[in-house]
Amino acid sequence: MCRKLFWDESVDDDEKRGRCIIVGAGDFFGMPFQPAEEDYVIAADAGYENLKAVGIVPDLVVGDFDSMEVEGVKGVTGPVKDLDIFADAEKAEYIHHLQLIELDGVETRVIDPIKNDPDMLACVRIGMERGFRSFHLIGGTGKRIDHSIANLQILGFIAQQGMHGYLYAEHQLVRAIRNESVCFPKEMQGYFSALSLSDECHGVTERGFKYIVTDVTLSNMMPTGLSNEFVGTEAEISVKDGTLLLIYDWK
Repeated sequence: MCRKLFWDESVDDDEKRGRCIIVGAGDFFGMPFQPAEEDYVIAADAGYENLKAVGIVPDLVVGDFDSMEVEGVKGVTGPVKDLDIFADAEKAEYIHHLQLIELDGVETRVIDPIKNDPDMLACVRIGMERGFRSFHLIGGTGKRIDHSIANLQILGFIAQQGMHGYLYAEHQLVRAIRNESVCFPKEMQGYFSALSLSDECHGVTERGFKYIVTDVTLSNMMPTGLSNEFVGTEAEISVKDGTLLLIYDWK
């Protein structure tokens, strides 16, 4: 089955249930859309400042507050070393025990800065616990390339759970798909890239683009799949086995 773009809500049950919108402290170019009543908005640390700048009050603020000063919260680890932060890397029970405070009357959860998950992933886990399946990450790119790469990995994590995530840059949208197909309408314009996030992506097919690809294998060690183009026809990308990053112009 070919899954259509996220803004075609008539075919997207995940979107009908509401979106989990997470705004981080990275480069912020305004909101790509206005949250709906059924959406759930989380500010990740200083993403709260980004939301304040556009007059949006989040439903929840989450962070260790290393990038935004909050009274009574240190936001730093202090003079420690030799911490085994990977001991419980796959566990997420910590989100049930976060310190609860209020910030300007908004529910706020404080994460211990000695942690495995970045704030953005903690927000995603909370959204999943609340039953959301569609995640929109805004303010998740910028000067810290390590944070940008981490957010691409978070897209892969979301796809691995059978859910859908979107990462917004200034003029491009990034998403990850796993063992599925996505359709694009003929109105799409600009560049399109498909890059392997998993070690390999098998059975990758691209139809309706400038360059046609049929049942190929992509590797995350080679940038094969960079810079295809929309050409004014309906297009489809599919992957039989693997997690594939899709990057395309969207405005």
